Amino acid sequence: MLKVEGLTVRAGSLELVHEVSFAIGPGERVGLIGESGSGKSLTALSLMGLLPEGVTASGTATMGANDLVGVPESRLKRLRGQEVSMVFQEPMTALNPLMRIGAQVAEVMTLHGTPRAQAREKALDLLERVRLPEPAQIARAYPHQLSGGQRQRVMLAIALANGPSLLICDEPTTALDVTVQKQMLELIAEVAPALLFITHDLAVVASVCERVLVMYGGRVVESGPIREVFTRPRHRYTEGLLAASRLTPRGTRLPTIKGSVPPAGQFPGGCVFRNRCPHATPECETVPALTGDGHAHACWHPAD
Repeated sequence: MLKVEGLTVRAGSLELVHEVSFAIGPGERVGLIGESGSGKSLTALSLMGLLPEGVTASGTATMGANDLVGVPESRLKRLRGQEVSMVFQEPMTALNPLMRIGAQVAEVMTLHGTPRAQAREKALDLLERVRLPEPAQIARAYPHQLSGGQRQRVMLAIALANGPSLLICDEPTTALDVTVQKQMLELIAEVAPALLFITHDLAVVASVCERVLVMYGGRVVESGPIREVFTRPRHRYTEGLLAASRLTPRGTRLPTIKGSVPPAGQFPGGCVFRNRCPHATPECETVPALTGDGHAHACWHPAD
């Protein structure tokens, strides 16, 4: 369904994402994890054709028979929402504060040719589908009158409005409290046709996804089935992420990954993680290839 090969994102001469490749099949749920600044959101925005001005994408990304990279905006407008759709992290910046909720959900459908009356009726069905109480009342409300969890459900309704084949979720539960977060994750898992779920929260991705891609420094450093990657990580960065996320006995020091993510353009040559890796050797000055069938890693000194 979605096939991405050699996706590279640049801001002028500065490379932000380097030759990312992956595929998502019909109904498959894939997680994309890594620290802030690893290139996760840029990868998603390049698939949606929503990169900031001055930032460009190259490589190939196809959704069925449709190209997503390097095509005119007029063609992307037809695909956006209909073939691939996105739920953003902060709904208050994505929703129009001056439009009623029902009108915003309906607008997405009218832009793709649905008659206005039919779109208004379907908007109520969508609000009910994402489990919002009293959909007719919610449809008449403005974004500021809803809670954070309700606004995120509205964003999900908008994303599903035109029946896309793939849903991209970029940190959709970060601003929600734990109880609402759990409800939202269950809802996404239930309604998403196929899913690319972006997060830095390992527990969240483990509860929603079947397969995971680990990004660092604009590169995919490990990929594979969730259970296998999380129980037997091979790349030293994945190993560090998992160690840092585990609960430790009271009075013991929390494990950490030394240092911090460098600014864009300041990652070391060779393995991008080598300046923070306790196992780095001179061999790591050469770029490791992503190798392995099923469970792949790009590390010269993988964990056993």
